[in-house]
Amino acid sequence: MDRDAALADFDAARVEWEGVFAQVPDAALAYLKSGDVYAVGGLQVHVNWVLTHYRRILDALIAGNGAPVDPLDAPAEVEAVNSKARAGLEARERRVALDDMAELHAAVRKAAGAVSPDEWSRKAPVVYGDGQDPFPTSPEDVIGWLREHYREHVQQCPELVAEWRSLR
Repeated sequence: MDRDAALADFDAARVEWEGVFAQVPDAALAYLKSGDVYAVGGLQVHVNWVLTHYRRILDALIAGNGAPVDPLDAPAEVEAVNSKARAGLEARERRVALDDMAELHAAVRKAAGAVSPDEWSRKAPVVYGDGQDPFPTSPEDVIGWLREHYREHVQQCPELVAEWRSLR
């Protein structure tokens, strides 16, 4: 997919996610399905974290001109985000989390939009975590993964809300 079409679809995926998340009742934001790792409201925390993570990767890809990228996320930061995602959100935190997503999405979009068409598909070896093998990654890959990530939760969120409702 060319850059402009990919970015337009990235924006569309965010709108889809926002629409689904807007339908979550405040009382369901802290619901954590048995065996899951994110509460319903924690999905928004997780979405924001994934945008943060991949913004770092995208910036490193752009700055590195094909150079290898080492892990960029501190383990303590990942643990803190995962803990918050398990806990979910309180109703008063929803707007802040959505505003954060808007800023993160815009930053990713701006960075990706500045990538030249010649560099859009250029891959560099990225190590996503300590001890992992490098994975060839391009700006095109990053935007594709983020689009898919939004849409994964577009499907998941209503299922979790339906389960929450059935348990009330």
